[in-house]
Amino acid sequence: MSIRATRVKQTDTVKYYFKKSPLIRLIILLALIGLILGGIFIFKYNTRPIPYIDAITPPVGSPGDVVVISGRNFGKNRDMSYVEFAGSKLTASSYLMWTDNTIKLVVPSNVQNGLVIVGTGKLQSSPAFFANITDIPTEVQEVNLVTGPVIASIEVDPKSASSWSKASVGDVIVITGNNFGDTRGQSKVYFTSNVDGSESVEVIPALEDDFCYEFWSDTEIRVRIPDGAAAGYVYVNTPSGKTEKKETFFSNGVGTKTFTDKKFFLVSYNVDIADIVTKDSSTITLRCPLPVISASQRELEITEVSPDPVLMSYQKTMIHQLNVERNLSEKTYFKQSFVLPVYGIKTEVNEIKVSAKNQALSDVLYAFATRADELIPSENEKIISLAASIVKAEKNPYRKARLVYNYMVSNFKIENDFRKGDANPLDLIERKSGDSYDFAIVYTALLRALDIPAFANCGVLVSPDLSTRNHMWSEFYISGMGWIPVDPALGAGMEYKKWDEGIDVKSFYFGNLDSHHIKFSRGINTQKPFYQDNKIVQRPRSFAFQMFWEEASANVEKYSSFWSDPVVKGIY
Repeated sequence: MSIRATRVKQTDTVKYYFKKSPLIRLIILLALIGLILGGIFIFKYNTRPIPYIDAITPPVGSPGDVVVISGRNFGKNRDMSYVEFAGSKLTASSYLMWTDNTIKLVVPSNVQNGLVIVGTGKLQSSPAFFANITDIPTEVQEVNLVTGPVIASIEVDPKSASSWSKASVGDVIVITGNNFGDTRGQSKVYFTSNVDGSESVEVIPALEDDFCYEFWSDTEIRVRIPDGAAAGYVYVNTPSGKTEKKETFFSNGVGTKTFTDKKFFLVSYNVDIADIVTKDSSTITLRCPLPVISASQRELEITEVSPDPVLMSYQKTMIHQLNVERNLSEKTYFKQSFVLPVYGIKTEVNEIKVSAKNQALSDVLYAFATRADELIPSENEKIISLAASIVKAEKNPYRKARLVYNYMVSNFKIENDFRKGDANPLDLIERKSGDSYDFAIVYTALLRALDIPAFANCGVLVSPDLSTRNHMWSEFYISGMGWIPVDPALGAGMEYKKWDEGIDVKSFYFGNLDSHHIKFSRGINTQKPFYQDNKIVQRPRSFAFQMFWEEASANVEKYSSFWSDPVVKGIY
């Protein structure tokens, strides 16, 4: 029998059973319906609208809180859809409700600050921001309660210093008492500060950036005497109130630090975003630097922000976000203004009493301030070799720092204008010429190569006519004394409109600093992007040392941005 005859016979058999068997007809009909429905489902799946987040309420919360995500195109049921916090998908137990325009969920215990995304299959919404409230600093409110904190005694930790007479900046003191709180939170310990010409006693807090807080419980606090502190009194400030002042008697035998010429500056800067070209709904995030809180800048008052930021303070920046659904040519303006007091600094060091080791410095801070990082190339062979050739056999860290300073201001020429942002600061060694960025980076690197804790600082320099210019300088740590300011660029003769024409810049700017330096960053502000696919924008040789300043979601093809330099609107 031929193949054709076989096929005809098989076809006839199928026709026979199709006509004679209702079951066969039903199965075939159901199969056809299934194919049609499947095709419709696949078509709808591939052509379904992209999910979009309008708002997250509240945008700031803590684990266990109920959060509502409002928007559209989420789908009537969750099915395989999901919500992602900072790159981590939520488990099924987190979801309380899921509709096409509303998702209600419980914030998981391991939530991190970052971007929130709603995913429906292969489609994802543009990101929105959520922050864990436990990672956001809040202002301590003074409340006078009967159960407020009480100091019973203050003693020097014997492992740090043998007696009060031998205690100094960097040493650990032990405060015992009651009602300090089981954890520190935003509570602080305040010390007397030596302010020249002040009619009233001023105070300074122990700072987190210097890792001053060693231990905190409801009955005991272990804290390091902070940079800028002087003998006088100590008190503890908590959300339930502050303690009575308790006298202290430590003595900085190495020298004295005095804060002078206090000025209040009104500072502002703007950011403009325009000409956005995007394939879909997208987000542009701005990380706007905030002035640094330090011994010479003790408080910051934010006077104006427009529009309202997503986060007022996060990783030492103010976070703004711009969400767009389509191309946008017109400008969007962002503005922030601050009032901050700035002190000048004068130091007098008895270099004979300077220890060769920084034994009073926190181990964490010592490691942080002596290592090489993205900003400071202290492990570079050129830096190591030059540092060794400058100091030779000198062991005293204060004298080493001065030898390096004298070498730089005598052998390197300062350029008044900034070089290109990608210029290598190590070029200073061969070129014998560089800007304030090069001087600050190289000086700090040379000191770290000599095992001296040091930071490069970045901000603006204010002239008498209130004009500003971006500027960089340095500081190094001496045990028993604290941080010593150094401005090698001004010491080398950088041209600018001085407040006092009578000073000898070379001698003054080693160990001293005027109150016309506004600091926006101390060392590199290491940051992580909110989302791994974001496009990053950097701004080298600007008024802050940051890993990045702008983030744009992947859908953004291009946009334009303009950052103004900080402007001083007034001085008081």
